[in-house]
Amino acid sequence: MRVMSGKAAEGLKNEFPCDSVLDITVGYRWLNVQEDGIRTSEPLKIEELEKAKLDRDELFKLAQKNTGNLFKTRLYKLADLVKRICEGSIAEDYMSGDEKLDQSEIYVCTNDSGMFGAAVMLMADVLKNIAERLGGNIYILPSSIHEVIIVPQIEAYDLKMLCETVKGVNDTVVNETDFLSDSVYRYELETGKVEIAA
Repeated sequence: MRVMSGKAAEGLKNEFPCDSVLDITVGYRWLNVQEDGIRTSEPLKIEELEKAKLDRDELFKLAQKNTGNLFKTRLYKLADLVKRICEGSIAEDYMSGDEKLDQSEIYVCTNDSGMFGAAVMLMADVLKNIAERLGGNIYILPSSIHEVIIVPQIEAYDLKMLCETVKGVNDTVVNETDFLSDSVYRYELETGKVEIAA
């Protein structure tokens, strides 16, 4: 699965199955792995879905599972990623393991390819793992279609300030094709659900 803005999906819905989740759109793709290991993909068409006799709920669950299996989730400290870009250093992946995460840090969550990794915000097991290790509910900030920012829902992170940050970054840094949403989302650990926080 891939996530995109509702606007980006407008011209696709007649030919390709797309589902609205929260205020974003989920699209589905076939993954092709070539002999040399290069991976390419192409969109799943509505007629292919009909031939497979899958309903939309089954498609969503299957795509969610396959996306998690085929593209491993990565969790980095934002500061480490900036250092990697500036200095060429290696950023440590905090996704594996069960140690507590530092609530004073800002985390970036994506997949192992770094492309179209914002779909991790729809992976319940990933969000549960991160929220438990951060000690409670988390905010999810859509950085682009490629990654999301994760911070704990604590007093240090004011919701209004987070919303202004997302909107400001989208308006000045994120190009139109990579834009996902201006919303801030909340994952509730107790219910296991993602909702629009603001």
